[in-house]
Amino acid sequence: MISGRVYLPCKMLFLITIHLWSMPASEIIHEKDNSLMVLVPNGKFMMGSTKDIADPDETPIHIIKLDAFYIDKFEVTNVQYALFLSETRHATPRFWNDPDLNRPDQPVVGVSFEGASRYANWAGKRLPTEAEWEFSARGTNENQYPWGNQFEAEISGRVNHANVAGDTDGFDKTAPVGSFPTGISQFGVHDLAGNALEWVSDWYDENYYANSPVENPENKNPSNFLGRVLRGGSWRKPPLKVRSTMRYTLLPNLSDNTIGFRCAITASQQASHDNLPWDLNKDRIVDILDLVIVAIYFEMVNAPNGDVNKDGVVDILDLVAVANHFGDRID
Repeated sequence: MISGRVYLPCKMLFLITIHLWSMPASEIIHEKDNSLMVLVPNGKFMMGSTKDIADPDETPIHIIKLDAFYIDKFEVTNVQYALFLSETRHATPRFWNDPDLNRPDQPVVGVSFEGASRYANWAGKRLPTEAEWEFSARGTNENQYPWGNQFEAEISGRVNHANVAGDTDGFDKTAPVGSFPTGISQFGVHDLAGNALEWVSDWYDENYYANSPVENPENKNPSNFLGRVLRGGSWRKPPLKVRSTMRYTLLPNLSDNTIGFRCAITASQQASHDNLPWDLNKDRIVDILDLVIVAIYFEMVNAPNGDVNKDGVVDILDLVAVANHFGDRID
């Protein structure tokens, strides 16, 4: 006889499984801050721009090779930053109470580099490097904008693909993240042009490109200016200033109502070969069989398996944890 206690988790299992099968394999949900993250595969591209349209610090063009990494699909939002604040008691950023900027789904702004770094550490992630950010935006096509080389290119009947200066995009200041679906990059990352400038991990050096390493570059040496790099332009910048190769800089302790961030994590860190606790049957992949194990032991106290978070009972938290890591594997 099948009890009602088993029926409920099986129903949830079915719904979650259908949802997971509909999600691209290249996306994950990061547990700590519930962020969607997009896989950017390992690859190479030509970083920088040509002198006829570029600022001097965007040159010379140089080849870059990157290992695979995940990057937040959207900029970090106010609701995500509020969770960080509640758990850490970190100081609230500037403009936190500005009604034009504090909707839950708007990108958090007024965050210094230090604040962005602390959030990333809290979430178990990091800020992307400048090279990772540019590859996420330009892809293998090396576009000037995430969607192509023309700012007002018509895509699916739309010509507004980013929140920039002016009133043609419908937003006076920051827009809710994901408001411009035609502005996504080749890898499916949103809002990489306009909306909010984004901190990256590198120190700024206007001549860094001339001496940049080829593989996984990151400028860890402060220049005389002591500024960090920002990317992507903002809602106050015109189209030419939100190109994917544009570089900005600011002292790391400063902030502005145009500045936010997103996070990244190295792909090999996300699915560690030494730690895959969601693989309950130890077959080296998190799949439907692991979800079935959670369903079998659902609501059992001190169960022999299925208690992923080790809180003494198999419950919805364990089911969600396994679902969030569906597809992780040890190669």
